[in-house]
Amino acid sequence: MNRLSPLITRSSARAVAMDSWIAEPASEPSTDLLDDLKLFALGWLGGLVFFGTLLA
Repeated sequence: MNRLSPLITRSSARAVAMDSWIAEPASEPSTDLLDDLKLFALGWLGGLVFFGTLLA
């Protein structure tokens, strides 16, 4: 499972300073697209297997 921490936004200045101190350098946008496609394909295949066994 993916961690939800990249999706959580904090409004306090201290949290922003802490995130900028801990944050890793930004990756290429193409790797984000590739990760999204991998996640979609894995979810689709998982659903196919799950519902295939459920209906069989």
